[in-house]
Amino acid sequence: MDLFFNTLFTGCILLALGAYLVWNPATSEPIVKGFPRSKITAIATMTIAAAWFLYRHILHLSESDFGEHKVLIAFITVALLVMSFKFLPDFLAVRGASILVLFYSREALDAAFMQEPESRLFMVSIVYVGIAIALYLGAWPYRLRDFLNWLYVPSPRLRILGVSMAAYGLLLGAIAFGY
Repeated sequence: MDLFFNTLFTGCILLALGAYLVWNPATSEPIVKGFPRSKITAIATMTIAAAWFLYRHILHLSESDFGEHKVLIAFITVALLVMSFKFLPDFLAVRGASILVLFYSREALDAAFMQEPESRLFMVSIVYVGIAIALYLGAWPYRLRDFLNWLYVPSPRLRILGVSMAAYGLLLGAIAFGY
């Protein structure tokens, strides 16, 4: 993938999330607060993350990188996926989303590596913020529940966060077309 696509995609994701938060907080609150413990979202995010890992990282292993053990690594990955739903079902949606953010971050940073325009740093900086948040929430996923409870109290916090995300998404979209 190229820098244009990754910058535009990151901007569109931020714009969509920010607009969703600002659009109608009363409607979005039960959906957003239900995300961390959602079984359907957990199945979706964890399955997509496992498929991404198997396709992007395991399928293309060379012989020097344990390539002769592809089948074993794939079996272990699927076993861990199934066992995580049985033995660790709480907050799997948060963990799955964290994994997806980390996998996307690698793709975005690879696209921006050694590229000429300094404007790529706008995309790279928000990707690093996403990495830090994903690592934190991957280790302590219940903190997302606490953050959402803090965010949805009657105050301008939610609108400020939503508008900031949407504005940064628009900035990234404009920057993408300037490459």
